[in-house]
Amino acid sequence: MVVLMTLASCEKMAVDETMKGDNDQPAVVSDANLILKVVVGTRAETAPWKTLNFVVYQNGAKVQAVTQKEGDTAFGEVGMQLTPGTYQVMVLAHSSTSNPTLSNPENVKFTNADGFSDTFAAYQTIEVKAAAETHEMVMERMTAMVRFKTRDAKPAEAKRVKFYYEGGSGAINVLTGYGVDKSKQTVFVDMPDSLTGKPLQFSLYTFPRTDSDVLRLAVSMFTADETLIKYPGTDEGTRTFTNIPIKRNQITECSGYFFTEGSQGNGESGDDNGDQHGTGNGDEPAANTATSFLVVVNPEWGDVVEYAY
Repeated sequence: MVVLMTLASCEKMAVDETMKGDNDQPAVVSDANLILKVVVGTRAETAPWKTLNFVVYQNGAKVQAVTQKEGDTAFGEVGMQLTPGTYQVMVLAHSSTSNPTLSNPENVKFTNADGFSDTFAAYQTIEVKAAAETHEMVMERMTAMVRFKTRDAKPAEAKRVKFYYEGGSGAINVLTGYGVDKSKQTVFVDMPDSLTGKPLQFSLYTFPRTDSDVLRLAVSMFTADETLIKYPGTDEGTRTFTNIPIKRNQITECSGYFFTEGSQGNGESGDDNGDQHGTGNGDEPAANTATSFLVVVNPEWGDVVEYAY
């Protein structure tokens, strides 16, 4: 089960934002003089995103923005007709079903109505010319992951889990790659009966800030009638874990005995059922008829560090 991390936002979609889908205009217009194409830079056949945002700015203002969803025609490729000149281009890859705010690349906020996701971004100043040229942009992961695991099995009465955490951010400055605010985030996840008797695993994503490299995480389990399940031998229902190290493009595996005091012994972690993966498009770029940018992404994680509880 994945837990997708973001921060709520109420920005409305701008009028120049368009969705390119099967029943809409083509992703690459016939007279495009700027073509952007996302390419997975590894042998992976899938990429961990379902939504792509292509945004063009000039003189601090948003000029065009295109949103694509997995399954759309030519997902991962977009063409625009622009007046030749200097522009700034931002490309976002994530799995949120709601668009983040796109008016300011230094403060891109996500809504948590549908959760939080692994997020990649690229930002670059480009020149759109009359003559055809091909260039490359590199999209980097903006998020850190905390993989929360129980070494003991989920009891039948545990139906819902609550994660409350602080130390990360739900908004990203794409220019710096760091979170921009001090977010306090709460996420609830329902646990199906099919997980009873199995160890649990959840993926939590956040944007690390420059002034914080640790996460404080509080975890609570509930029954079907919202009764808090108390830890054995105590009156405490919420377990708090402090100083969990976080770093961009790093996985921190936070594992231990949650429901018991270790009497069950070590167990393999259950599947992380909710990780969202989109289809990466690794084809060659479009014909060289416009200023074309390959947006190369490496979805592989960097270091994995251990945090035992």
